Amino acid sequence: MSRPTEYRGPKVGQEAYDAATGRVGVLQAVCHVDDLIFDHRMPGPRVAFLRPAEGGREWMTDAENVKFPEETAR
Repeated sequence: MSRPTEYRGPKVGQEAYDAATGRVGVLQAVCHVDDLIFDHRMPGPRVAFLRPAEGGREWMTDAENVKFPEETAR
């Protein structure tokens, strides 16, 4: 299976908007699904992990949902 095009969204440590949930958090990681050892249940080839800036529970989303906050209208 070939790898998808390079991820071009926010970098790890930057604030990121998750279009699937409407939440903003700090990007923790972006991984290819083949690199994960758990059932991710994501439709796309990449998974993004975000955490609220003030701390709290990390969540994951398809990396295609991750945008720069200034690119989105909230």
